[in-house]
Amino acid sequence: METGQILYARYRDLIVLKFAGEIGYTSHWTFPLSAGLSSFIERLCAKKDFDNVVVDMTETTGIDSTNLGLLAQIAQFMIREFGRKATIITSQKNVTRLLRTVGFHTLFTLIDEHAPIRGGLEAIPPVDSAEVDVARMILDAHKSLAGISADNRLLFTSIIDAIEDDIAHRDPGTDTPK
Repeated sequence: METGQILYARYRDLIVLKFAGEIGYTSHWTFPLSAGLSSFIERLCAKKDFDNVVVDMTETTGIDSTNLGLLAQIAQFMIREFGRKATIITSQKNVTRLLRTVGFHTLFTLIDEHAPIRGGLEAIPPVDSAEVDVARMILDAHKSLAGISADNRLLFTSIIDAIEDDIAHRDPGTDTPK
């Protein structure tokens, strides 16, 4: 699968997200896919009408830092609001290694499983956003990643600074606190 797809389903109080293929940068930036996920997360967290999230990454071949940051936002919300970790199911060694490297084992319960979730899943629709909105989404996602650990803070600080500078240049009236 050249570009990725993000699917979802609801089973009573359980939200299932399925990431399939390459999520994020492929041969071009797929910001509408990330913006769609961000919008979905915002609506989900505003409603608070669920109590568990499972993310199926058994068919994920790769994921970029923006989408990792969006996943971190879900996990941080789950811990803050419900006092429990969300779950990620993954069987791809490179994806599992990446998740552990950015500290997801502290935010999520990671399960090694080779059977993907099937049935009843719908695509999260992509959302077109203005460049500044996309930059803010990317900034928030990277701040979520940086908040996981001191190692991540060191890793993502220069990216966060660059995005904040970019936003300030594109939208001079905006204050982007560090």
